[in-house]
Amino acid sequence: MPLNFRKVHDRTAKEYQKLLDKKALEEILGENGNIQNAFQIKGKGLLLVVPASAEDIKAEGAALHHCVGTYVDRVARGETNIFFIRKEKEPDKPYFTMEWRDNDIVQCRGSRNCGMTPEVKAFTEAFKKKMLETIEKDKDKGLRRCG
Repeated sequence: MPLNFRKVHDRTAKEYQKLLDKKALEEILGENGNIQNAFQIKGKGLLLVVPASAEDIKAEGAALHHCVGTYVDRVARGETNIFFIRKEKEPDKPYFTMEWRDNDIVQCRGSRNCGMTPEVKAFTEAFKKKMLETIEKDKDKGLRRCG
């Protein structure tokens, strides 16, 4: 066995996981590779952004110093949904990250896992209300929603 077996194993495992993440997300995103325009929510100077790739989710975690980057596999499997909350004036700058699962906001965290500001709290509550209304309307149509 080579002396650097563990190092080679760890590097290979990391590369393999990247490949799996990419493939799983591509399957979910479909042909165009982007669900960004699926819906848009704005209000209170904030906007909701749908991550376009696994790399976006990982970059969000790195920028805000929290663990959302480890959620890529769960998002790819459809177990949870991740949304980015941005200031309208700085749409490309990470601000808060929200997890939506089982028709509820599981968590919403900012830099270093800080809690929500009153503005973000109001924004997420408006998002939740809109989602639940949409889910209720879609029940009658027989449509299935993720989350």
